[in-house]
Amino acid sequence: MKTILIAVVVVGLIGCTSKSGSNQQAKLAPQKQILAPQLLVKKRDSGAVVIKRDGSFTGNACLSRVYINGKPVADLDTSQEVIVYPTPGEYVISTLPKDFCAGSMSAQSAEVDAGSTLTFRIGYATDGDYGIYPATH
Repeated sequence: MKTILIAVVVVGLIGCTSKSGSNQQAKLAPQKQILAPQLLVKKRDSGAVVIKRDGSFTGNACLSRVYINGKPVADLDTSQEVIVYPTPGEYVISTLPKDFCAGSMSAQSAEVDAGSTLTFRIGYATDGDYGIYPATH
């Protein structure tokens, strides 16, 4: 009985961690969740910033609000992404869970170059910490 209880707890904890996926697995956020549509328009001299939300059990009842330099850009649900096209420069990409989900503001700095693509992922760590992290895919 003790072994079964331990197994259930371990499986439960694994289910609460974020599952990072590739950009091909994430779906674009629907228009109703976009708060700054002007940033989704690709310009000739812009770079691209892909911000995706991991698929996970933890926090799946809440949206994550994405900000660029403190301005709201989009609300992401699990396994969703938004691609913005800022002009070259330094930016602060941040996120905050909405509604009643646990977590505080998390931020990363980003140096955007013309023609480059940066990728960030939003998710919960095994210990429950909410954050935004640089990603490779």
